[in-house]
Amino acid sequence: MNYYEQFIIYFEREDKENCVSYALGLVDEGKVDVITLYNNILKPALYEIAGNRQPQKISVAQEHLRTAIVRTIIECCYPYVLQARKKNEPRERVIILCPVEEYHEIGPRMVEDFFTLAGFNALYLGGNTPLFGLVEILEKNAPEYIAVSVTNYYNIFAAKKLISEIRSKLSYKPKIIIGGYAFQDRDEPTQDLGADLYLNSSEDIDRLGRGEFDEVRT
Repeated sequence: MNYYEQFIIYFEREDKENCVSYALGLVDEGKVDVITLYNNILKPALYEIAGNRQPQKISVAQEHLRTAIVRTIIECCYPYVLQARKKNEPRERVIILCPVEEYHEIGPRMVEDFFTLAGFNALYLGGNTPLFGLVEILEKNAPEYIAVSVTNYYNIFAAKKLISEIRSKLSYKPKIIIGGYAFQDRDEPTQDLGADLYLNSSEDIDRLGRGEFDEVRT
């Protein structure tokens, strides 16, 4: 039995205590690193919430419970993220946010850690980010990159509007990144939304951190 199979047993039982202790134990014992935990265990477990292996979808209450379990594990991993981050001081700032009505937070929260591990000074503002007050935060922090995460296809238009508003109201011109499940099957999403970069994986983020722009899909 591999690590994912063991974790999913606890997960489907909604056994929070064992889910958290098992996942953190894997990292603490050096069996997996944080990126592997996120990509190979937590992300597939989240897909289980959609009922991919089950004859019927789980209830909304169960979905919230299981999502909360994954969120707890991610937050507990933050000390490991800081420890594993490149030894040099964080370089460029990146702020990660979601458009209005986008409530899926686990993906972009993982992305915050991916950026941190790649050497960025990363900050996630949370889901359903309204424009009110956002420009002030962006001006104050002056991030070199702004990453907009979209999971629900129906929120793509809201993301396009948000990017347009950011560009029109900011006094400087940061690079705008888009990413998320909603863009998986879209050709040239950067052009559609007026963004600069489309990052599709933790590997893309790491390439960006190394300055390999040509290898990142734009």
